[in-house]
Amino acid sequence: MKYSLIYLLSMLILPLALHAQERKKTEFIPGDREIFVDSLKRELFGEFPSKWDIDQGNVEVMRFEEGNVIGFTASNSNVFPLMKEKDYLPERFTIELEVYFHNYGNEGYTMYFNGRKISFRINRDGIKSTAGYIRRPQKNPVGWRRVQVSFNKRALKVYYQGERLLNLPRVVERPTRMSINALSHGGSKEKYAMIRNIRMAEGGVPLYNRLVTDGRLEMNNIHFDHNEATIKSNSLSVLQDIADMLNQHPDIKLSIEGHTDSDGDTDSNQALSEKRAEAVKQALVERKIQSDRLSTKGWGESQPIAENDSAEGKSQNRRVTFILL
Repeated sequence: MKYSLIYLLSMLILPLALHAQERKKTEFIPGDREIFVDSLKRELFGEFPSKWDIDQGNVEVMRFEEGNVIGFTASNSNVFPLMKEKDYLPERFTIELEVYFHNYGNEGYTMYFNGRKISFRINRDGIKSTAGYIRRPQKNPVGWRRVQVSFNKRALKVYYQGERLLNLPRVVERPTRMSINALSHGGSKEKYAMIRNIRMAEGGVPLYNRLVTDGRLEMNNIHFDHNEATIKSNSLSVLQDIADMLNQHPDIKLSIEGHTDSDGDTDSNQALSEKRAEAVKQALVERKIQSDRLSTKGWGESQPIAENDSAEGKSQNRRVTFILL
């Protein structure tokens, strides 16, 4: 059977092009030490969201699609996370959230950093910034859009529906705080701007790079059932990432160390941290990692990295640390 030269070349080039496209769409790496998380699960309908502040407009907690959202009831409203420190974003961070579009009027969400010195606008069909407007038309103009932001020392990247649309390699002023502005003219028809599932975290650098640079990985995005050592399903992708790293670098050996917050008594927390470390080890062994490459230890509540007087601080202390041996 004979094939043309063009056909043979296409068979070689097409897989490479598809691989490059897939890599571009999936290269976002979420930070692993949570700075701010708001699922809105325990908020009261009609009240102002308790983890936020506002400097213009009006927002309230709304019920939408069987879940809570932050609804912007006044056009051109601007909200920001309620934090203890004025400047809370580290030199490496990620931000994740979802925004909703009704396909009505001049809808849009703008994320500001450091007041309004750095910004980009999220539209129905793409991202607009000082660098230009990159459009990606959506099959369905109505619905939720996933937005992810990654900052690494001076480079700012924005992902829209999983694809990187904005890449600013040199941001002159490092972002240290953020706010979200929503512009919507559909309020009179109950077509409010809405956001949900907001998460800010420190990190976003490939695991292997961080491990060999710092000698450790502090991760609080491995979640367990309350007071148990059962790993939640939303943490399985994180464990798979660690397993992939270990498979790619078979010389690495790790100490897996569990930590808890200060709730409960000291002895119970010590035992719980040991069981959680062992559960993580077992999960990695199930992913084809040899057990002799992994040791475990529990520290209970004895090594906090934040104060235990807030939900955010406790979340940071409930973590698993991987130490390079």
